[in-house]
Amino acid sequence: MLPDYDATLGYLEARYLTLEALAGASGLNPDRLRTLIDAGCLPAHSHVAIFGLRVEALVNGSHPTTEKRIEFYHPDLAGLAREADSLAAALGLNGAATELRRRHDAAVALAAQLEAGSPAHRDLAEMAWAAWRDGTYGVCLQQLATPNMIRKATAVDALKAALDQAEREGPAGVDADALDAALTRYASVTGPFGPHERDGSTRALVYEPALALRRSLAGYVPS
Repeated sequence: MLPDYDATLGYLEARYLTLEALAGASGLNPDRLRTLIDAGCLPAHSHVAIFGLRVEALVNGSHPTTEKRIEFYHPDLAGLAREADSLAAALGLNGAATELRRRHDAAVALAAQLEAGSPAHRDLAEMAWAAWRDGTYGVCLQQLATPNMIRKATAVDALKAALDQAEREGPAGVDADALDAALTRYASVTGPFGPHERDGSTRALVYEPALALRRSLAGYVPS
């Protein structure tokens, strides 16, 4: 079944900003925002809504129009844009992008408790940076910050591992305390997914099955 039009549009309008709204919230014009995005100083949009219109009349039939694309951005980009713009004024666009990446990598090492510069740190930082730049993490996070990206990614990995372990060994083989910690970590940083994406989200595919698994184990206390 297709998601409801009004519910989906309502979700986007309630939780995200159009480019024009982002410009108003940040005090930067749309061209400057796009420049910061292209330079790697600001994440891209997280959703694109594509609107079409067809007019039908008994007299002369059906008449479709061209499509209109509207980008939706995470609201945290307003503050991030002001910060990036200030850095770019001081360091230039390339310098600002380099500094933002440096801060990101340091935050990844701290949040994931990895040795800075180690292969595991470099791989995780690269993955998270790519997802930050292309707007991926704007889809699921309440607050768009590097530590929250890492908390979500590590929580998902831990939840998947618990589900795999339960499949191989049975629920009794799962560490309930570790599962509790991963469930709490996931819920603390993620928001609701939209009607258009929920069925394919980590909440539906990973978190909720892991929560059902935890409820089946001894010692579960509803939050």
